[in-house]
Amino acid sequence: MYHNPSPEVFEKHLQYLSSKYNFISLSQYCNALPDKNKASGLPKNSLIITFDDGWKENYLLLPLIQKYNIKPVVFLVSHLIDTHRCFWWTKCKPDDIRHLKQLPNQERLHIMKAKYRFLQEKEFQDERQALNLQELEAMKYNVEFGLHTCFHPILTQCTSEEKRMEIINCKTKLEAILGKPMFAFAYPNGDYDDECIAILKECGIKIARTTDAGWNNKNSNPYKLRITSISDNGSITKLVAELTGIPLYFQHLFDGGMRNHN
Repeated sequence: MYHNPSPEVFEKHLQYLSSKYNFISLSQYCNALPDKNKASGLPKNSLIITFDDGWKENYLLLPLIQKYNIKPVVFLVSHLIDTHRCFWWTKCKPDDIRHLKQLPNQERLHIMKAKYRFLQEKEFQDERQALNLQELEAMKYNVEFGLHTCFHPILTQCTSEEKRMEIINCKTKLEAILGKPMFAFAYPNGDYDDECIAILKECGIKIARTTDAGWNNKNSNPYKLRITSISDNGSITKLVAELTGIPLYFQHLFDGGMRNHN
């Protein structure tokens, strides 16, 4: 799992990863998962690269994606595409982010408006953070796209109606933009519950990625895929350490205990 790595660091990572792993796409894994024999036939040490949020700089990675013949998945925040809206956590003090994530969604939005004059629909004319339509069009042959909600709330802090709107409206908008059915989802901040999974199943999503530390195999729950989180601009030494999964495990512990996800 990446977010917004620089091309220079990403290429160094790809050089290392390509020597140790076999790149596959998320759709390859998704299609093989229901059939244990087919899943067993995936390459040994298979690796899927994912990007969260859809930062505009992800477009700069396209030459490297083509060069190394990989097909990553970019999970898009649909209602920031082709706008000058901003990811909400970039408009508040870093010390506030963790606290705001723990609040009911409407309370978080109220504080963001009162303290930072931030609205989800507000356009910041001198600043574009998310990919635009032209960039998506250029990337679509080499990249898969998935859902990451409309505005990136913490879904477990949303009401049932808010969850439905964030998931279903995201899917509807991305399918209209990309002209194809969407099959994959990533939970913002990695937070999910049974209600989220039920909504995903209801609207035809086949697979969903968490931020729970670990690896996936032919027996994985397709709605609870685990990850290895990679620092966007970390050294190769840090990359090798993070690939063990141990740093993410301890990060969850220090954040107040591992999430109670099975």
